[in-house]
Amino acid sequence: MPEDLGPGFAHSADLNRDPLSSTVLLSKACTRAVKGIAPLYRAKFATALENADEWERLNEYIVNGTRSDIATLERAAKVMVRDCGHVSVARRYAKDSIRKLQVGKLGDSVYAIKIRSGIPGRNLDKDSMIAIDIVIIRVGHTMIALEHTVNVGRPDSALTRSAAETATRRLQKTLEDSPVEIPL
Repeated sequence: MPEDLGPGFAHSADLNRDPLSSTVLLSKACTRAVKGIAPLYRAKFATALENADEWERLNEYIVNGTRSDIATLERAAKVMVRDCGHVSVARRYAKDSIRKLQVGKLGDSVYAIKIRSGIPGRNLDKDSMIAIDIVIIRVGHTMIALEHTVNVGRPDSALTRSAAETATRRLQKTLEDSPVEIPL
């Protein structure tokens, strides 16, 4: 919900359905790994929130499936962290990096990376042209994928953590109150 994120956030009709960014494409292994989580981005239950003043977005995708469906997506999330969690490329006019993102213990399991792209010589965690945090959380037979994007500015992984914690709490409460089937 927009009010959970702070002032300036509102629902948006624009929803990113492609987890690949130009930084991810710098590594063949990382590109393959991120393609594995693409089914999460095609979820029927998805929300887009935008803070137009800050050029910031948060997309949330929720899928539910059989043990096999969720196990496949969870393996893809593990591979994403393994194959993308250490990518760095420096070129003359750009520096890109992908690292593991620590968001704490959420749900039954959590997998997260942070993608940063900016100007060489700058600290990308403080000054990025593009910053994307991807967090995938499993709760039982349900998965949540959160994508927090900031264009031009200081990426706020604390907001990513807060949004992930809130989404996990809400999902756990919903599943406890009435088990709902959320199709792939």
